[in-house]
Amino acid sequence: MKNYYLISAIFLTTLFCSAQNYELGIVHISNYDFKVVAIPDFDSVGNTDISDIGFTIVLPSGSVDVVNPVGLLTARTWTVQQFDATFLTGQGLGDGSKDVFQFNLPPGQSILAHASGQQIDLVNFQVTNDPVSGQMNFLLNSDPITMGAGGVLDSFYNSNIDATTTQDYFSMPNAILDNFMFSTLSVDSLQDSSYELQVFPNPVSKNLNIISKLSGTFMLIDANGKEIFNGSIKNGRNTIDLSRLNSGIYFIRFNNDSNITIRKIMRL
Repeated sequence: MKNYYLISAIFLTTLFCSAQNYELGIVHISNYDFKVVAIPDFDSVGNTDISDIGFTIVLPSGSVDVVNPVGLLTARTWTVQQFDATFLTGQGLGDGSKDVFQFNLPPGQSILAHASGQQIDLVNFQVTNDPVSGQMNFLLNSDPITMGAGGVLDSFYNSNIDATTTQDYFSMPNAILDNFMFSTLSVDSLQDSSYELQVFPNPVSKNLNIISKLSGTFMLIDANGKEIFNGSIKNGRNTIDLSRLNSGIYFIRFNNDSNITIRKIMRL
């Protein structure tokens, strides 16, 4: 019986420890300025000691680049290495539609404590040439490009969270902050019936109308990716009151089961 309890205790301890992870997210700051944050799913017990971090951002192939990386952890410098679509296809990786940018924080020391769900600022960067279509997203560790690159493009978050050993605690990109649609950087009042999602007036001071020919659900998200409100579209329409929100940029994320549509709105 004692052996049974011992085995159970070891199993539960292992299960608890394995649940301590960090997600990564892309946060839109303004215009074409962005930052990447780490989001823990646990409260730290005292300080954690961040060693090194890596991840890879995907952009449409062509003239759009990542520039001006600025580390947001004190006295830590990031490097960014581009692998364009031509190089990747020459290595038998990808379909020629993606350029990837590998961000790396070399081994060092950053001491900090955090709460579960807190956004830990890692690095700020800019996207060039003002794209208005396509998207930016994380390259998944399960992507064939990553798997074929021999670990060079892997995402990881190496830290010592309990004063024992440093290990990788990265889990996955955050479900809300895993990508950014560049089309949201143009503020449009979409009222043409050919659109599957109409959002107006835009800019808005009070009541925002959300209209779609398709049934689905929507979320109102702030510029940091935090969900403010959610609802559904039935009988083609929903109206939400934004008068209590602060002025600024928000996003409507509409999901109709077949795809996701995002609209940028401006609260006056």
